[in-house]
Amino acid sequence: MRKNLFLIVLMAIFISCETKKSETISPVAFTEVQLTGGFWQPRMQTELDVTVPFSVEHSTPAVERFRRCAAFRAGEETPLPEPHRFISSDLYKVMEGVAYSLMLRPDAKLEAFMDSTIALIAASQMPDGYLYISHICGNTYPSEMGPRPYSHVIHSHELYNMGHLYEAAVAYYQATGKTSLLDVAMKSAHHINHVFFEGDPNYNDGKPVNQAPGHEEIELALCKMYRTTDDKFYLDLAQKFLDIRGVTFIPDGTGVNAPEYAQQHLPVRDQREAVGHCVRAIYLYTGMAGVDALTGNADYTEALHAVWKNLVSSRIHITGGLGADRRIEGFGEPYSLPNKEAYDETCAAVANVFFNQSMFLAEGDARYWDVAEISLFNNALAGISLSGDRFFYENPLEADSVDNVVRQEWFGCACCPPNISRLILQSPGLMYSHTSDDIYVTLYADNATTINLDGIAVALSQTTDYPMDGKVRLEVTPTSAKRFALRLRIPTWCRTTAFMPGELYTFADETVCDNPFVLRLNGEEVQTNVEKGFAVIDRTWNAGDVVELDLKMRDREVVADARVKEDAGCVAHTRGPIVYCAETVNGVTKEIPYFTWSNNKKASSMKVWSKK
Repeated sequence: MRKNLFLIVLMAIFISCETKKSETISPVAFTEVQLTGGFWQPRMQTELDVTVPFSVEHSTPAVERFRRCAAFRAGEETPLPEPHRFISSDLYKVMEGVAYSLMLRPDAKLEAFMDSTIALIAASQMPDGYLYISHICGNTYPSEMGPRPYSHVIHSHELYNMGHLYEAAVAYYQATGKTSLLDVAMKSAHHINHVFFEGDPNYNDGKPVNQAPGHEEIELALCKMYRTTDDKFYLDLAQKFLDIRGVTFIPDGTGVNAPEYAQQHLPVRDQREAVGHCVRAIYLYTGMAGVDALTGNADYTEALHAVWKNLVSSRIHITGGLGADRRIEGFGEPYSLPNKEAYDETCAAVANVFFNQSMFLAEGDARYWDVAEISLFNNALAGISLSGDRFFYENPLEADSVDNVVRQEWFGCACCPPNISRLILQSPGLMYSHTSDDIYVTLYADNATTINLDGIAVALSQTTDYPMDGKVRLEVTPTSAKRFALRLRIPTWCRTTAFMPGELYTFADETVCDNPFVLRLNGEEVQTNVEKGFAVIDRTWNAGDVVELDLKMRDREVVADARVKEDAGCVAHTRGPIVYCAETVNGVTKEIPYFTWSNNKKASSMKVWSKK
């Protein structure tokens, strides 16, 4: 029973849009896919050996704040924790990553770190469930946090922090079965529902706060809480926060106080464009997709389709990056996509992967994964060095020596390092999804897994050098003969004249290869239909069947839509899903994958786009 529950809740790690119907597309949990080499296995090893313990070390100041808060609540003499709006959220993301690492490789030292930190968090939480150190200790910056709890929800990050705590709580429960942090999370969520939607005499003069948070995150986290506990209370609370956004509170200002900044300009059902702060927006859309799927309704589907189309047709960089306006870490006007001034925050790329994964799981359309893949390989992975201990917060498409754009050891606002870390730790879970009679291969990599289809275990073993090469070998071994459809993703860059969905970036020669891919079954070439971006082989499979897929990778020149003025007269170079850049180090210019630029060295210049 416990094993079955464990497998069910693991599927919630990505903010997937599955309902509880039998034909729902479900991701194969990352713990069920073993990396065997190739592109991803070394990165996973670096995560476990370097990045996770490195992140724990750098979370010491955040842990110390909880130690002081717990001591303050116990009446002990202690220095007060310094005011900070969101450092606790960075710690929660580190803890989430630690939990994932424990699922992959047990570590007594890391588990002890988790248990001791959770004890401090629990001791800091107020009896009614409130948990925000600065207000608990009475040591605040009122202009940033408000004079009282929940009095400045637009910028305090009180609910944003809780969202990341909920995600960490779910992950640690999945990893160990321990409920200590989950208990804190559940107590918090019930407190928040009471204060925001019922009214509590100790908050807001007893009136319901009835305001959505300025920084989204809690909505998608509550979906995870629902999947883990099967308690509809959490799903209902997520929908409450979605449905009051842009309804009960609309800010009246500019910049970070503009109504569009935190997507508060319209009810979410009526939004049709991606606007404002990128990370906030993409977290919102992911939460909308999750609630839609879990309720079985389509309350937000029309809005999500319109926003996604707007993103890929006018507001995304060729690297899959989001964020043209660094002043607000947000979207610019349509087709405003600067290169040197691009922000393209690593967190936004991570969120973009989660959002598109959610949309794919809801609809089974490969176009979402085509966007996720480009964002993953280019913008997201650019955020971390191959050594695993240096990071980019922003990822411009052009830089020179005066910009001093180099990876940093850590940041005062350290949201990006643990975010890219938790994504890489879950990367095996990006590779397969299934229904009762379909297996989707969504990301090609050296790996092995076993998928249960109606009581038949189907073992899969994949060998490839993807994304550097398009040849993929997949051995299929069911325990007994089994009919199902194997669906292999044929990316947009392979089968159309566009680099990614949306037609914002197209190949300069406007050609499609005569045979964009070749598919062989047991050595014999086969012809197959492409349905929603997947080549489909529907047959009865037997042990030892071998599928070989050859995606034709070519060096391509890409041009941007003429409305992107920054890229007029320029081309970018791609091969497969990888974007290349020209990097100059010590006077020598080389073309390299964008995600490796300035890796463990300082370049004097870098460009993705160059004059024809």
